[in-house]
Amino acid sequence: MVELEIFVPEKYQYMPSKKIFLARAGLIYSKAIDDDKLLEIANKIYLKGLEVAKPFVYWDVFKKDQLPESAIPGKFKAFNTFLIFISTLGETLDKEIEKLSQSSTLEAMLLDAWGSEAIEKLNDTFEQVFKSQNNCDLTMRFSPGYGDLHITVNKTYVELLGVTDKITVLDTGLMIPRKTTTCIAGIVK
Repeated sequence: MVELEIFVPEKYQYMPSKKIFLARAGLIYSKAIDDDKLLEIANKIYLKGLEVAKPFVYWDVFKKDQLPESAIPGKFKAFNTFLIFISTLGETLDKEIEKLSQSSTLEAMLLDAWGSEAIEKLNDTFEQVFKSQNNCDLTMRFSPGYGDLHITVNKTYVELLGVTDKITVLDTGLMIPRKTTTCIAGIVK
């Protein structure tokens, strides 16, 4: 069992760009800012996301021989040390999206889009913090479900980090909370 490392971000460390958040929702920013009602709803949902998200990043560093071969993307086979991390915005965001879906499809969709961009911002921030604190570089991050890394590897990463009590991985490889990602990156010294 690894000793679990946890990064708890400040709000500014996972606040997505409003322009990108709206684009994720399928809106054109330059048009959305001219629609006062839509902008009011988008601003309300943006703040709601910051209010209800409970973000964490669980992580650890692994040597190649500690990982099953199936947990390492083919393009990373030359590396010997890896950062594996799981970022989540927590169950409270899922619950709020579900609650909003009962009364406003637009608000639920906007909060879902906010969560998608917030988790990416959290991942970017965590990588920068890790590189700075460890005086190293990282390869690009890679997540199960892309390339030759099967989506069911999510379960392997959750088990490696010992967070099965915090993150549920379904047989399909999808995770709960929904706004959760698992990532691997090669460490370059």
